[in-house]
Amino acid sequence: MSNRFFNSKSAQTLLSCILFALIFTQPKFGLAETWTSLRGNFTVEAKMLGLWGDSVILQMDDGRRVSVNLLDLRSESRIQAKKIAQQLEESRLARITELRTEATDSASPAPDPLPEPKPASSYAPPQANASASDFLNQMESALMSGHLIALYDFLPPSYRKDVDEVVKISASSMDPTAWASITGIVQQIGDLIVTRQRWFLSNPRIAGLGPAEQELFSGPFLTLAGLLRKGFDPAAMQIQNLQTGDFRPWLAERNAAVAPYLAQLFEQLDVTSAQQFNVESEENGVAVVNVSSGGIDTQVSYVQIEGYWVPKSLADTWAEEVTSMKESSGQIDTTMMASATLFLQPVKAVLTQLAAAPDAKSFHQQMESVFIPAQSLVTTFAGTLGNTFSAGQPGGGGQAGYDDFGMEMMDDEMEMEMEMMDEDMDMEMEMEMEMEMEEEGEGGIEMRGLGIGGAP
Repeated sequence: MSNRFFNSKSAQTLLSCILFALIFTQPKFGLAETWTSLRGNFTVEAKMLGLWGDSVILQMDDGRRVSVNLLDLRSESRIQAKKIAQQLEESRLARITELRTEATDSASPAPDPLPEPKPASSYAPPQANASASDFLNQMESALMSGHLIALYDFLPPSYRKDVDEVVKISASSMDPTAWASITGIVQQIGDLIVTRQRWFLSNPRIAGLGPAEQELFSGPFLTLAGLLRKGFDPAAMQIQNLQTGDFRPWLAERNAAVAPYLAQLFEQLDVTSAQQFNVESEENGVAVVNVSSGGIDTQVSYVQIEGYWVPKSLADTWAEEVTSMKESSGQIDTTMMASATLFLQPVKAVLTQLAAAPDAKSFHQQMESVFIPAQSLVTTFAGTLGNTFSAGQPGGGGQAGYDDFGMEMMDDEMEMEMEMMDEDMDMEMEMEMEMEMEEEGEGGIEMRGLGIGGAP
């Protein structure tokens, strides 16, 4: 045997033996797979990390990683290696798909499917001739569960008939086009916020608010938007439905749509009860009730009409109020409706632009065009719920991290607008003064010509 043969072939064989000895003589610690050398004299348990060409990458229990040629393994180990390699590749591709899906989903305007509130609790109309306590508490429970239809159902039958007539008169005198325009825009506002909620909430102005304000927008504000989206559904809100159909079925359909959102809104605002009723006395269809609302107690007299309890003050003036409502309902101000429609047209244009935004950045840029005029409305809404839209304040500033759309730029724009307004006012005043002087001059000439005024 030549030295050359020993130095190449024998050295390679010796190296393989040493490698197998290092791998297959390790103690067994119950790792994932069992691997056996080609001759069957070495066995080890190790976790396969992958297949690199013809080399199996194994991880030992102590964390070391080693590479073993497939040809140096027994057939069952080779089959196992190829099977695991296929599984690892499938797992890798699945993970890539998952990550891409997560990235796409996080960049999407809203979750898919859109989150829905849990169903509202069941609703049952009141039973006539119940005690005042049971009647009033049932009504309050229904309202707190989001069932606004209770405001109608808990009226005496004759009162409901009056309401039906008032609604019919109002609907018949309503301009369908103006009504559809107004209610449609309200629905569009809710729909846009709900279907673009991720982009809406990620706007730097909102994302830069404090935790309480962000919770306001992601909670009650978003729920209110959902209520507008469902409650003002264009198909259900067609005025023809009220002109030709009965009011109660229409109201029941709208109640089913909005009750889950109202119930969730009350829960988010921690409103457990708007009023609490304590019946102090009840006799011969008259009840004296202590009504507690907002920490203020008021004593109210209720009377039973047709088996239903209503405040005596309402019963005393009901006929007069119905007559007045019928008269005013038949004389709906068409000019006011037209003005409202005209006022909402720019809003519709902005909503269209926002709906067409292809991504979050474009959506944020479009939102900027409405933030300045809408900021006062947002402040009012936040203040109503005990929060503050604290723009520019540390930890709650509306402009934190806004970069391209900061307050400095808005201040400059507002200052420029004020200067332009001042210049316009100055120009108008100068033009008016010149016109007055010209009119006086012309008047003087005319008077001199008539020999009435001026020097001869």
